[in-house]
Amino acid sequence: MAHILIRVANEADWRTYHAIRRTVLWEDRGLSGYDETLAEERLPNHHPLLQIFKGRGIGTTRLDDLRDGTGIVRLVAIAAPDRGQGHGRILNAKVEECAHRLGIRVLLVNAAAAAEGFYIATGWRRLVGHLPLALGRAGNCIPMQKAIIVL
Repeated sequence: MAHILIRVANEADWRTYHAIRRTVLWEDRGLSGYDETLAEERLPNHHPLLQIFKGRGIGTTRLDDLRDGTGIVRLVAIAAPDRGQGHGRILNAKVEECAHRLGIRVLLVNAAAAAEGFYIATGWRRLVGHLPLALGRAGNCIPMQKAIIVL
């Protein structure tokens, strides 16, 4: 069965989306205080995405469309049992396809320092110079960008 990437739409999807993010990005890092009620998750130009493989959610991200040809990839997470099997690369490619359909030409991400190699290997590069305010500043993260190539 192929990977599919869906926009989170129903309560079951939201539960899976938040469970993956809470576990991978907060609890596994020794953090607490994950808030699944943030209004920004449900803004019309924010696209919470859930990667499904073999009928279950294995990965998440949110794609924020800045509506100027730029998108920001937020909080990428692959469930621990599913890491190291190429799911992250597939998620990355599917997010690019989604971005392209939205008219996004450039993607930005605040990459965790430990993930920089992954991003470089998938065509991202460090963002130098002026950082867009919408990207924000995340401690121990590396701002990166990628042009969406239309074939």
